[in-house]
Amino acid sequence: MFGFLCKTLGRSATDVRNSSFFLEVASVVLIRGLSSSSKKISKAADKQKQKCLVNRRGSPPKIASSSAFPQVHSHSESPEGVPPPVVGFLKNHGFSDAQISKLITSLPRLVSCDPEQTLLPKIEFFNSIGITGPDFTRILTQNPNLWIRSVNKRLAPCYDFIKGVVSSEDKAVASLKIAPRMLQSDMQTNIAPNIASLRKFGATQPIVSFLVSCHPTLLLRAKANFEKHVREVLDMGFDPKTSAFVHALRMFVGTTELTQERKKAVFRRFGWSDDEILSALKTNPMFLTISEKKISDGLDFLMNKMGWQRDAVARVPMVLCYSLNKRVIPRCSVVQVLQSEGLSREDDFCLSSVLIPPEKVFLARFVTKYEEQAPQLLNVYKGKLGVRE
Repeated sequence: MFGFLCKTLGRSATDVRNSSFFLEVASVVLIRGLSSSSKKISKAADKQKQKCLVNRRGSPPKIASSSAFPQVHSHSESPEGVPPPVVGFLKNHGFSDAQISKLITSLPRLVSCDPEQTLLPKIEFFNSIGITGPDFTRILTQNPNLWIRSVNKRLAPCYDFIKGVVSSEDKAVASLKIAPRMLQSDMQTNIAPNIASLRKFGATQPIVSFLVSCHPTLLLRAKANFEKHVREVLDMGFDPKTSAFVHALRMFVGTTELTQERKKAVFRRFGWSDDEILSALKTNPMFLTISEKKISDGLDFLMNKMGWQRDAVARVPMVLCYSLNKRVIPRCSVVQVLQSEGLSREDDFCLSSVLIPPEKVFLARFVTKYEEQAPQLLNVYKGKLGVRE
């Protein structure tokens, strides 16, 4: 393949070896050879080919410095039609054709790398900390720059830092599976200041560990922005020693102030006061992350159709996060039948007892218990039988 490219381009071997254009063309040839039946690979190859053609017809391709693109090694000078060793190497370590295509398209320099020298150390590192199989291939495909990070200078120090914060290898691995981008960050410059902010404002070690292991993407924000959100959460009255503080922080980080106000306006249209909205937020702030339509549909059904009052919903606002069609309506339909048949008292139908329990508990409490008096309940629950108005 290497000799063929030299002849085709009419350039010296030295220039071609160091040329970013060579890496682009080589990646096209490589992607084409992976799988003729894969539509994803074909599309990726066409896209990369278009870039190469623009480069050839436009200005001459720039020669990349040796520090940016390593020289092509002799082992990648495969015969025409035979993919370089990197393809077989990646396949042997569990990467699919589609994943290899994506990797080569995102990081063309992989075509010219020495698999044993460049790729193997990363594989060994991830295997050593317990990230293997589909998790490993997913992380390295979605974050291709990890292939060119130093294990000793970046990957291992990042892992050791996180493990030190959460005091657990399992929690450190869980954190990296959720936010592998942390491995590309400078821990002392980007992550450590945010952890220090949490502790400065009173977050205890269990809460810091919970945030880092379960919601690490929160830490991938600039220090000033992160601290701003922490202050907002504290100003609302959340205790930094509770998990609700972390969930509130997730809400503030994930939604803009304008979006929050639009969603609060939906509650006001249903008669909620600001104090009632705040009370619901303190109970479970994540309900404000759902869409305005979902909030509106949920309130309309629970308040207008089922007759529950604002304070009842405010006590368990998480019910607004449930699927209306898959959970809320089927369970409430059962409640309507029991009420119409006079089989249970109204006090038995508080929101928390009807919507929050897992399905097995709900069925035992409201369906199986009354199967002799109301044999239609299971069909009503499954949506096979409507409820009389």
